[in-house]
Amino acid sequence: MHTRNFTLDNGLKVAIYSAPQFQTVGVSVGVKYGSVDENPRINGAAHYLEHMLFKGTKKRTWKEINEIPRNLGMVRNAFTDKETTTYFLGTYKGYFDKALDLLSDQIINSTFPEKEFELERGPIINENLIYNDSPIYMFYDFLPKALYKKHPARMPIGGDEAAIRRTRMSDILRIYNGHYSPRNMLVSIYGAVGVDKALGAVKRYFGDFEKKYTPQARDRTREKQEHKEITVTKKGIKQTRLGIGFKTRGFGDAGLEEYLAVSVISEILSKRLFDEIREKRGLSYDPRSSYSVYNTFGFVAAAAGIEPAKMDETKDVMLKEFEKLQNGEVTKDEVRKRAHGLSISLLTSREDTLGMALSISEAYLLYGDSTLTERMPELIDKVSLDDIRKYSGKYIDVDRYGLVVLKPKK
Repeated sequence: MHTRNFTLDNGLKVAIYSAPQFQTVGVSVGVKYGSVDENPRINGAAHYLEHMLFKGTKKRTWKEINEIPRNLGMVRNAFTDKETTTYFLGTYKGYFDKALDLLSDQIINSTFPEKEFELERGPIINENLIYNDSPIYMFYDFLPKALYKKHPARMPIGGDEAAIRRTRMSDILRIYNGHYSPRNMLVSIYGAVGVDKALGAVKRYFGDFEKKYTPQARDRTREKQEHKEITVTKKGIKQTRLGIGFKTRGFGDAGLEEYLAVSVISEILSKRLFDEIREKRGLSYDPRSSYSVYNTFGFVAAAAGIEPAKMDETKDVMLKEFEKLQNGEVTKDEVRKRAHGLSISLLTSREDTLGMALSISEAYLLYGDSTLTERMPELIDKVSLDDIRKYSGKYIDVDRYGLVVLKPKK
């Protein structure tokens, strides 16, 4: 079975992967709108809107929206990202129809009660504080600020407290009315439901949904890599968090070859950092690399939590490992092992029906290809040594890195 793609008469894109061997189904509704589409005045409004779609519809109260999935054992939530907002449900196959009913009701029939809008400021501010209290999460807010001067990627997804307090209902409705259109969405379904049944249900619940949509232009990053360091001190923490990153192109400019190669570069770097920083020197519990790539921007980064006194040594080791890659110091065998390991990891993830529905949604909304998720294991295995050396040399420049240090305030 392969991912099947459809477009309804109202412009809604639908991606269905039928996997009858499972007992569960993952369903998501993704919208091509995120924090990069905001301006600083309303930074966090996309996330605020996400919360409001749980606050009541023409058919259901906020209490029913929360209790029905819980009573049926469903996994339900939503998240806002840099370029997307996604609503999802993971459910037993017998409740697939109910899952689509619930999701479509949220997307199409939300009523945006003014009272709930005001009440929700507190939970949103406190959700942001949870991330701000965690050096791991906080790091990913600050690294884009070290890498970008102008691109909206530098804005945090949740916004800051001042922006949340000045957000108005009119800001929320402007996003909803302008971007929550079937022509700007994808319904993704993965798991124990047949293609015909799934498509029929999507038509039943989303087919009458009509809303005009004018595509919004996004700025693709054209900023050159520069050396910049940001140090943040914070009370109440004992560990220092250190991160080093380099800009890459977004998928819209880079394309598939580069995406695959840098994914493997990140795997190679993670293995090397684990060996050098944790196993050989005992400097950190969790040294790792990550590759974050969206449609308009991307970056590859290394991070580790360390004792404050070990910061300089850890930084030197990180830069040394980046420099090795920059200079092409990698072997064919190393590339093969890391690429194959990533390929197998992607294959095993196919048993997670909700995770796969979300991955298919991301592949379409960010990369324009809903079939990429199923093709990735085979494609990753074909990444070559030449690919690794080409893109390592293109993006890594140890004289121009972005650095973030989060450390305890004395």
